Amino acid sequence: MRIGLCASMNVDDLSMGGSELAPILAEMRYDYIELSLAHLVLLSNSELNKVITRLKQSELPCESCNNFFPSSLKLIGTDVNWTKIKEYARKALETAALVGAKIVVFGSGQAKTIPEGFPKNSAYQQLIELCRMIDPIAGEAGITIVIEPLRKAECNIINTVEEGLQLMNDASCKNIRMLADYYHMGIEKEDPNILLKAGQDLRHVHFAKVQGRSFPLNVDEDLCYAIFFENLKKIGFNQRISIEAFTNNFYAEAKQSLALLKSLVA
Repeated sequence: MRIGLCASMNVDDLSMGGSELAPILAEMRYDYIELSLAHLVLLSNSELNKVITRLKQSELPCESCNNFFPSSLKLIGTDVNWTKIKEYARKALETAALVGAKIVVFGSGQAKTIPEGFPKNSAYQQLIELCRMIDPIAGEAGITIVIEPLRKAECNIINTVEEGLQLMNDASCKNIRMLADYYHMGIEKEDPNILLKAGQDLRHVHFAKVQGRSFPLNVDEDLCYAIFFENLKKIGFNQRISIEAFTNNFYAEAKQSLALLKSLVA
């Protein structure tokens, strides 16, 4: 398993996707960085080349991107513009490929929140249609999109890995698989044994201490850490785990979290 870090929660300015953390994470011996795709898409060609150069110079790859769709691009409801969504998805996935990403995380809670009064079944069908529309674009870019279930406080549809798996199966797309986020699972009190059901369809993990969505620091702070990682091993998970957490002491806690996760995957 490879261990990386989501830059989006630990930089003051995301205009360059969080890439300024790359040399710091490289020095700490992280395996990769996860950048904010919605911000990378806004860059000019010269600015994007600066990001790519920074990654090369730091010798730390960007292997995954989160923040797929911006909150301004609505994916559900009566005002969905499929042409605009498809154009954005193509540009975003091509951009992700340019920076080296193989995984793009589809959480995008604000973009896919069901508007008040809109039928949930219709919203779900729109998500299936969306998945089927962006699937071939992802394939052309050599990218796997992973569905990220979010806690109910952030989105009102697809809140558990169980529900994400159902969407994945109903959409039946070649290039769309699953993500498990330890924090969201904890908030929603989802049984970690759902990982056993996900099996080989689980392609990416986000990890944070449930309390405060903070950096995990010690195996004893949460007895479910061991269960979660044991289940990852049972399904033969050999993909990427990105720490996605807040901290007021980045340098110390990023190092300590990396050491903890290395011990848990060993």
